[in-house]
Order: sequence, then structure tokens, then C-alpha cells
Amino acid sequence: MKKVIINQKRKKDFIWASGNILCKHLPNDFDTWTERKLNNFLEKYIVEHLQGSEADWIWEQIDDLAWSVNEYKGAK
Repeated sequence: MKKVIINQKRKKDFIWASGNILCKHLPNDFDTWTERKLNNFLEKYIVEHLQGSEADWIWEQIDDLAWSVNEYKGAK
């Protein structure tokens, strides 16, 4: 099974960003999960108005927000 691989420096950004897309933040150990387990979590905890979205799209939203926040913090 394919494992989730996350840069440890960005892990906190992903956890923070997930709380804006999901009803529940990603847990601290999400980077040890399989891709399947992560996808199931994303689809289970997606906010109501985005329900029915595919896990890949949900992850993209979290990744984009995490990246944007990191860029914003770096610009200050």
C-alpha cells in the first residue's frame, strides 16, 4: 500500500489548513497513514457544503491553503 509522504516542515501547515476544509483537523500521525486511509478520512470529514467531493480534490484544497499560508507568513 502506498504511504502518505509529507515534508515535516509543512506538516503543521497541512494540519492547520485541514481545519478550514474539514470538520475535524488531520491528526498528528496522518503522515504515517496509507493513501487509502487518508482519502477515507478526507471524504468522511469534508465540510457539509463540499460533501461529495473526491479525496484528491479535497487534498488539493488543503495543500493550496497550506502553501498560501506559508507564503503569506514568509512575506511578512
